[in-house]
Amino acid sequence: MSAHRAGATTGAVVRAGLFAALLALPVLAATAWVVGFAVLETVAGETPLSRGTPHNIAEAAGMTDAGEFLRLRAQGQDPNWIYDIRPEVISSQVLRVNALEAAVWSRQIALVELVDREGLIPDAATRRELACLAEDIGAADIAHRLAPEPADTPCDPGQAMARVFARNPPDPD
Repeated sequence: MSAHRAGATTGAVVRAGLFAALLALPVLAATAWVVGFAVLETVAGETPLSRGTPHNIAEAAGMTDAGEFLRLRAQGQDPNWIYDIRPEVISSQVLRVNALEAAVWSRQIALVELVDREGLIPDAATRRELACLAEDIGAADIAHRLAPEPADTPCDPGQAMARVFARNPPDPD
């Protein structure tokens, strides 16, 4: 075999090996990513890309988990109580909310109807506040469901939402 031909063969083998290595890189990266998630889940108890299970009735409402909402209600959790919720449930701006507000924030009319059918809205003032919150977040169908007739005094735009935001703990900065 000539030296020229041997060099060409060696070059082809090197190129083929390099090509195979490049093809394997995405598979190796994906495997490392999956292993990283598994380690996080096992060691730290974190579940990346998942909100996990609700910690209380407000989180259940915010996550639109009607079954868990009803189960926690049956266990005695008060839907009118203000609960701490995780930032990924509704928003990083909403960290303390009751389950009725969280149901509105879910923007799922079926959940709000469930809350109403269960008789969990205690009075007309709470109903009006929830309707104003629905207006503030742009959930017109929920606002109409909660207050089908126009109120004597219209909602003050942004105020119901501001009252929820005001419950957040102070920023540590």
